Amino acid sequence: MRRILLFTVAIVAVAVSLNAQETDSQAAPIPATVRERLTGLLPEPAPAAAKPTSEREFYSTDLYKYIDGAADAFLGFNLAAMVHQEYKAKDADVTVDIYDMGTSLDAFGMYAAERSPSYHFVPVGAEGYVGDFMLNFFQGEFYVKLAAFSDSGGAGPDLVPWAQAISARIGSDKSLPPALAILPTENRVAKSEKFVNKAPLGHDFLSPAMEATYSIEGKPVQLLISKASDAVAATERVNQLRDYFRKSGKIDPAPDVVPGGFRGSNPYDGEIVFFARGTHAILCINPPASPEPFLKEVLDHLASPKVDAEF
Repeated sequence: MRRILLFTVAIVAVAVSLNAQETDSQAAPIPATVRERLTGLLPEPAPAAAKPTSEREFYSTDLYKYIDGAADAFLGFNLAAMVHQEYKAKDADVTVDIYDMGTSLDAFGMYAAERSPSYHFVPVGAEGYVGDFMLNFFQGEFYVKLAAFSDSGGAGPDLVPWAQAISARIGSDKSLPPALAILPTENRVAKSEKFVNKAPLGHDFLSPAMEATYSIEGKPVQLLISKASDAVAATERVNQLRDYFRKSGKIDPAPDVVPGGFRGSNPYDGEIVFFARGTHAILCINPPASPEPFLKEVLDHLASPKVDAEF
């Protein structure tokens, strides 16, 4: 019996090894120009006379080898490639990870997925925040993650010069993605904006979407604007959401709230008012007791010619 068990374990080990090799062989190649661009963003000379302590490493679709368990999120935002470098700065160990996400919107999307409005934000890049052990920011198509550990504990604040050096190498443009303009600014909770390109609220048919939290009548209200290819596709998204609530909870027409609107609820998602306008499916999650003024504000904002609704 023991021989059979050992033989079975050996077969499984070989299979895992072969699968890993097959996955590695399918890793997307990183063009030389991309490697050169990422290398050129590393701070050299490094702040505080820091010295590299590891070989420079690059990853693309094989990112799981570096951050197994978190790689899918980066790949979901269309990671092109990343560079990893470790340094020694006095008594601190510093890690620099620079992710090329391909576009500014994808870089913002990945950055925003990992930040909270309660973080301590610093003026670096287009937006960034610092903690005890890390400093993260995004700028252009790049998402930069820095970490520092010293003998006395975290050294996150010491990373500001590192971030500034990398930001300067990225360039002078520190603008936010134009797609954020689709979200009304009044009553919006600062730093709550997100870009969700895969399964907003768990529904693939709502992709992609912009979302943010608003403070309305003393309660947090989430606004999600899903972008469809045309008005017919936007209406189809609303119909699919209506069918979902019909199966999972309850759904009622809500023309008194907004023309063509529905009010759905279930034990999982709470209450949502939703409707289609033009090429957008608009969702108000956890709506206030009187959502009409807020939704009118949203519609008036979308009708403004200054709004760049493309994303």
